[in-house]
Formats: sequence, structure tokens, C-alpha cells
Amino acid sequence: MENNQNSKFTEIAQRLDSNVLAVIGSDKIQGFEKSYLVANAISSLSELLTPEYMKPIMALQGNRLGFKTDKDKTGGYPESTVKNCLIEAVLLGIQPTGNQFNIIAGNMYPTKEGCGYLLNNFKGLSYNLVCSLPRINADKTSAAVEVKISWTINGDKKEETIPIPIKMDAYTSVDALIGKATRKGRAWLLSRVSGMEITDGDIQDVDFVDMKKQNLPIIELSASEIETELKFANTKDELNVVWKKLSVDQQVDFETVFSEKEKELN
Repeated sequence: MENNQNSKFTEIAQRLDSNVLAVIGSDKIQGFEKSYLVANAISSLSELLTPEYMKPIMALQGNRLGFKTDKDKTGGYPESTVKNCLIEAVLLGIQPTGNQFNIIAGNMYPTKEGCGYLLNNFKGLSYNLVCSLPRINADKTSAAVEVKISWTINGDKKEETIPIPIKMDAYTSVDALIGKATRKGRAWLLSRVSGMEITDGDIQDVDFVDMKKQNLPIIELSASEIETELKFANTKDELNVVWKKLSVDQQVDFETVFSEKEKELN
């Protein structure tokens, strides 16, 4: 019986891999043909990832050998959310093991490890990334790290130095800052060579606040409302109030803008 079940799971795994490879191996295909491949893969993966097959995958949740989430302390996400994020991750080319993606606010974000995996397996690409020592502001709320990235793709050599602002607190170590800068540098390079906008993320960036315990309504501001509130924020305390109003996705999108505003207020 056990052998039959293992054989069944192996067969399903091979079909899953076949659907994934059809998408990530189609870099020269664009337009409707690419859309069809992706749509067909999503449909097939959704069907193949049954509750029975998802059970061992759910055991990977909350473990760095699998994938971390911002809800690990409260039991993690339900199967439906994990399944959707897993499908998105593998169709991007990320592995479901080795902490290559995190689930934050119900969405999938490539981690430092995930971006590194994609870069290391990018055809024709070799690269080197070196981070400077962080420049930390006086009140230890933000830092800046210059990331020197040199890469060669299909014989074409390029080099850029990217200034990366990072939010921090008094307990953030230098190693943690360099780790975040490395992740963002890898995401920048991946966006550059792939032509896709890669939004990276890590649960360590999330400020764990239980909104239910505070009885606070969660209202997502629009981009224009955020820009207006930023314009009228005249102190760091006021800027911090605006930051806490943002959703996790918005904090990822507006992190650079907030860091620049914080520099102006120094």
C-alpha cells in the first residue's frame, strides 16, 4: 500500500514539474501564447495539488527548510493561501524549499535565497555583489548601504553601484542590514536582467502588530493619499504615523520614498 502511495505521489510530482517547466522554460515565448501556457499551468497545478498532496507541503510552513510566513506564531496560513502562493512561486522558478519565498499578508515574496537561486540559474548570467558597510543615522531608524553589482550576461559586461536605504531599529545588527541590502541588490539585478519587476520581501521586515487586539480598523490608503500625507509630515513621529497606516504591500512599494523623506527630516 505504501509503495503504491509513493508511486502515486511520484507520478503527481512529475506532472507538476512538467507543467512548471513548460512555463519557466518558455523565455522566448510572449503574448497570448505565454498567457495560455501560464493559465494552463495554473489550472493544472491547482487540480494536481489536492489536499492529500498538500498535506506534507503544509508541514514546510514556518520552517526555513521550507518557507516562512508572517503568521508562523499563530499557526500559519490555510491551505488555500499556501497553495496559491506555492503556485505563484514555482511558476516564477522558485523552489518550495530552502526559504526561497515568504508569505506576507497572504502574498508570495521572493527572499534573498529565492532571488539568489533565480540569478544562479539564469541562463548566460554570472554576477558578483559586494555590500559596503552600512551608514546608520544618529537615531538608528534607518541605514544606507551601497551595493556594487557587476555582471556578465552572454558576454556583455556591466557594473552598477546601487544605494539602498533600509529601515531599522536599535536592535538591528550590521549583518541583518547587509542581508537586507543583499536581498534588495539581488532583486534589483533580477529585475534588470529578466525585464520583470521583482518585489522582494522577508518576514523580518514585518512589524508584528495584532490589529484585532488594538481594535483598530484596517483601512488601506490610496497612492495619492499616501503622497499627500507624506507631503505634510514635518517630523519623524508624523512620518512614522503615516508608515503604520500602510499595508505590508504598500510598505514594500513605498520603502524607498519613506527613506528619502526621512533623510530630508534629519
